[in-house]
Amino acid sequence: MATKANHHFIPQFYLRDFADGVGRKARVFTFDSETRTTFKTLVRNVGSRRHFFRVEADGVDPNYVEDAMAKIEGEIALHLADVIQTKSFPTPEHFNSVMNLLANVSVRNPRLRGNMSQFHKDIVQRMTHLSLSSKELWEGQVDQIREEGIPLKDDISYEDIKRFIESSDYEIVIDQTYLIGLELQMIEPVLECSARRNWCFVAAPEGHQYICSDDPVVLSWIDDRKTGPYSPGHGVGGTLVTFPLSPELLLVGTFEELPEHLKHAPVQVTSVNTRTAKYSTKQIYARDGSFLIDLHDRPEVRGEDLPHFYDKQLPA
Repeated sequence: MATKANHHFIPQFYLRDFADGVGRKARVFTFDSETRTTFKTLVRNVGSRRHFFRVEADGVDPNYVEDAMAKIEGEIALHLADVIQTKSFPTPEHFNSVMNLLANVSVRNPRLRGNMSQFHKDIVQRMTHLSLSSKELWEGQVDQIREEGIPLKDDISYEDIKRFIESSDYEIVIDQTYLIGLELQMIEPVLECSARRNWCFVAAPEGHQYICSDDPVVLSWIDDRKTGPYSPGHGVGGTLVTFPLSPELLLVGTFEELPEHLKHAPVQVTSVNTRTAKYSTKQIYARDGSFLIDLHDRPEVRGEDLPHFYDKQLPA
């Protein structure tokens, strides 16, 4: 069975609202922080990675996860269009669709996948070094593994394996199917927390636009000055979620009271775009390059000029 190679972690129907043009021919302005370039390209060419949702499990179609999301994206797309047009949630089904979209793009993305993978690699590394802390401990574990019927080579000594591990001349790889399973488990609690927030539709003034990114759901403290031992969480009070729905419309959620509608001043749009750019993984998307963001020493840089001023600390 043929497999789909290009998996979109940013759904195309969602990204098309930020593109110039209609349907499959829509083109989106893109700034890539790795290549320091701007370009316009078809929506299908961005927000994706090869085989990102491919699973490897006995009796399971490798496209199972990708196909399952595709089945519900049609309904979400229709509901999203209604929400953008009415600047409201016309029905509970519309609300559920947008919350599902938000939860999926906030969890199923390369940044979080990379963080989870690194976390597990660190655990494996620590456990390996602990198991080699003494010859007796190592040999006891080897005996236990053999008792469980797991084959091991007899010609590898404790000294050999210890020397190999200390050399760091190897790579720890965490199974992608396992990581995808963790992501799917994380969607429900994010969805539940999002459903408890109060949501406000914020409009951009004429001539200004909100941007999108390859990680567009931004979770932050309401008070930017707040510091502490932990990062803001989806279920933590005093936090703010921003989710751009279109160049003209932003969704804002808090656990505190909010009006149903607001309108941003131009400087507030720039502030939101700066935050969106800051938390992007490598790309930001827009209808065109006229949007503004603040850099460290240079306020209100146009998107089309970013390659001239970009450094590794993109926003202020």
